[in-house]
Amino acid sequence: MKTARRCIGRFLVLLSSLMFLSGVSAAQEDNPLPPGMYRLEMILASVARLPFFGMSKSASRSVSLIEVRSDRTGLLQRHEVCDFHVLQGSAMIKMVFPDKFVAALAKHSYPIQVEKDGQGWRYRADLGIERIGYKPTSSEPNLPTKLDDPSVYDWDGDGHPGATLKISVPLLPDGELYVVQRGHSILNGRITGRGRVEGSIEVRSFEQRVLGAWPGFLNRSPEIVPDPAASRFTIIAIPPDSICETLRGSPRQSTQKD
Repeated sequence: MKTARRCIGRFLVLLSSLMFLSGVSAAQEDNPLPPGMYRLEMILASVARLPFFGMSKSASRSVSLIEVRSDRTGLLQRHEVCDFHVLQGSAMIKMVFPDKFVAALAKHSYPIQVEKDGQGWRYRADLGIERIGYKPTSSEPNLPTKLDDPSVYDWDGDGHPGATLKISVPLLPDGELYVVQRGHSILNGRITGRGRVEGSIEVRSFEQRVLGAWPGFLNRSPEIVPDPAASRFTIIAIPPDSICETLRGSPRQSTQKD
């Protein structure tokens, strides 16, 4: 009798353990992007027609620190840009994003959608409208056109109105562009593993205007067209104590199109 009770007891312990493990697996399956810290890498490609220099293909790479958390309304995502630079560009022109430009980029918070379908888990994040170099007004159909527009301000704190980009052209002194910019992007992807997302970047709108420059002949606004086929993003889980300084020195993450 004791042996039988002992066997039944062991069976019940084993059964409860299996039920617990089953519950953990189900919870993981229901939450493939759990709250925590993540690294977001975005590759944004574009084609620009530059006055005096013709067509130019370029791509920029940004690395951001992400925090995913949940509340009663669903999942929220907050990201802070840690690094931003040009990967490639015209052989004649080199564009540089100064440290003050990167530091001034807004910290975004927005809801994200994680939904299951027949192919797995979909991810979507609407980053909203980002304005650089100027403040929005009640009537904002177009970007400011002049440096003395009341909505233009020293956005990056470098002593010049608008946002400052540095430009290098062979045989000429390095120049500066004072710009305003407005963009709206959406991340659409798939969760390819627990805590990992890969996908494309949908650029709903992108506008940039050069308001001033040094030397003055650079004061021309390029025509910029996003290249969605070459634009993509990757999100991966990272340790909870990660900070921007950690991510600036991290290697580039591979994506499906690399």
